[in-house]
Amino acid sequence: MDFLNVRTSAGEFGVVGRRSFDRPRPCLLIVGGAFPPNGYMHEHIKAFPGANVVVSNLPGMGTPWSPAEVPALTAGLQEVAGWLFADLPLVVFGVSTGALLALGFKAPNLVRTVVLEPFLQTGNLWPFIADSRARLERYNHRPAIVSFLWTVFGIGATTLENRDYRYLAQGLSVPTDVILGGMPLLPERPLPAWPSFASDEDRAAFRRNPLATLHEGPPDAGHGYGSVPGSGKQVVHGVLAAALAEAARACG
Repeated sequence: MDFLNVRTSAGEFGVVGRRSFDRPRPCLLIVGGAFPPNGYMHEHIKAFPGANVVVSNLPGMGTPWSPAEVPALTAGLQEVAGWLFADLPLVVFGVSTGALLALGFKAPNLVRTVVLEPFLQTGNLWPFIADSRARLERYNHRPAIVSFLWTVFGIGATTLENRDYRYLAQGLSVPTDVILGGMPLLPERPLPAWPSFASDEDRAAFRRNPLATLHEGPPDAGHGYGSVPGSGKQVVHGVLAAALAEAARACG
């Protein structure tokens, strides 16, 4: 599918999906993470034919890079949602880095938030840190990528600074489903695939908020839980279907 680039105060978000005007419909806005593969999360566009479903990439993922920090990116995503859906009942689904935007999303028409494999601190994301440094080397330390990785993650070629997003777990405004792989992030160790990016401390932060409901996968499920074939996709579909049913009831 071809993307439509939506210019906001925080840069350009590339969006793709389906928007109908025949009647009020529940809406699902999906925001992906850093460096997603082609077609990432597009299967949800056809999975819910009774809803308006749009997938958004972060600025820089197919659009010009943005120097914005996470709160500004969240504000930009809210502008996208307002333009696309106006005041229709809305579910926001954030994946990995996109979960940071989803957790901070505030709007009167927001019914429910769903996040898949969120992380709340970046200093311990050892698989992504190694991957990011390899990416910097591969792309000859391009300034835009350097800026993005440092601003959002605190990752530099030889430096590391923790970005603490735990405040997002404290500031939830609507019921929030948190879908997580069960494979522990720590300790750093040889693994065939990336572990969950949510540390024990992150999970505890979500559990302390009564608005959060955790859905934890099996012990061998890592960061790809719910986003790669055969690994939790049915769980994600079920959670999204329930959230959209709640939003449909709000349509009146």
